[in-house]
Amino acid sequence: MNRFYTLLILSFFALGSLTAQKVDIQIEVDNYKNDTLIIGNYYADRQLVKDTLIRKSNKDDFYLRADSLFDSGVYIAITIPDHQFSQFIIPADDQEFELKMDYDNLSDLKIKGSDENKLFFDYLRFLNKRRPENIRLQKELLEADSLGTDATKIKEQISVLDLEIGEYQQKIVSDNPTTITAALISANFQVDIPEITDGTPEEIQAKRFRYYRSHYFDHVDFNMPAIIRTPFLHDRIEYYMQKLNSPLPDSTILAIDYILSKFTNNQDALKFYTSHFLNQFAQMKMVGQDAIYVHIVDKYYTDGKAPWVKEETLAKIIDNANKLKPLLIGKTIPDVTTYDQDGKPVKIRDLEADYTVLVFWAPNCGHCKKAMPHIVKFNDEYLAKNIKTVSICTKGGEKFKGCWDSLEDKDMLRLLNTGDEYIRFQRQMYITKTPKIIVLDRNKEIVIKDIPAEKLSEIMDEIIRLEDSETEAIEE
Repeated sequence: MNRFYTLLILSFFALGSLTAQKVDIQIEVDNYKNDTLIIGNYYADRQLVKDTLIRKSNKDDFYLRADSLFDSGVYIAITIPDHQFSQFIIPADDQEFELKMDYDNLSDLKIKGSDENKLFFDYLRFLNKRRPENIRLQKELLEADSLGTDATKIKEQISVLDLEIGEYQQKIVSDNPTTITAALISANFQVDIPEITDGTPEEIQAKRFRYYRSHYFDHVDFNMPAIIRTPFLHDRIEYYMQKLNSPLPDSTILAIDYILSKFTNNQDALKFYTSHFLNQFAQMKMVGQDAIYVHIVDKYYTDGKAPWVKEETLAKIIDNANKLKPLLIGKTIPDVTTYDQDGKPVKIRDLEADYTVLVFWAPNCGHCKKAMPHIVKFNDEYLAKNIKTVSICTKGGEKFKGCWDSLEDKDMLRLLNTGDEYIRFQRQMYITKTPKIIVLDRNKEIVIKDIPAEKLSEIMDEIIRLEDSETEAIEE
């Protein structure tokens, strides 16, 4: 072939390749008078604005254009000022097409030039056609139940309708497995729990629950890049975390690791949910949840595992986790020494008691003043049970004298009161707020912390009850 023609053909191919890497979406909205249309997209638990389109006149179309491709996912066209919207899909490799919608019926969209959106809109139309029948049957079923009449035929009709919809959904998924539409459909497939007959009713129920939980994400493709830009992923993850797992730190940690392990080839989603869980547990809402924060930092943020975080921010995150570590529940209290009013050292680990209650406080702390009557009462009632209450003043330097001057005013003289002019204990355990209560067992391991002073007696009784139960079980 002539070299000139060869180069000419190659140049056409190159030009075609370049022009394909752009966004060119024409949107026609009939009966819409406003000149502005907002384009947004789903992103986990939020909706982000992608572009604001403005047309010159009511007869013109809107044009969504860009020189580089958008991230694939479910997008929304939002009308102004009423914020009605229509959903459409922007696939990874097909971002030049035409949309037509009617402002008076935004659910009915027409498409030209996009196989993915044709599939999506056909599916929505299929559901819309069957929705009135489903509503009618469900209404008849409620009426039959309320009247106590036979609903067998109604239930059969509902089953037939469900089967028809299910078969249609399965066909779309099997025929178009790599599409976003298939991902949207399959993510809502129910978990098919096998028949379980072994065990008591309670054991069977527990087995069914465990099976459901372990297969809850079977139909979710975590590694489809578009998955983070769909309206369902975040809700499913939240349901799994809140409804299918215990809020206890150990269970929550396992659930987080399980979810993040799913994003093996989806860096965008992994980045978002790692940050999401970190921020969620940065502020402890339940006792012991700081262990979750520490775990996330240690496993996902150290040793260069979070390259998206700025170096300065990363250093603060890791430093914060390191400050929390010494006081995690289950850890042995750091080997600190504090001092009584006469300057006699009090080494916390050397105190002999079945339980030791540490109360960190400050003379100028209003909450401490309210809490102290409960602390003093607790000390008076539980001292005979070999439970020691130790107050540790958090002030040092020039303010250290105020620790002792406040004791009588707060009726604290019966406590074992300590402090440190140089607040050296802060080097080993980071106390950021007062009052802070920490309960230690006889081995000086942290049993519980950050509990309200007025609940201290109630919680201590429960701790003792649980220990007694464990002891009885061992003896038996």
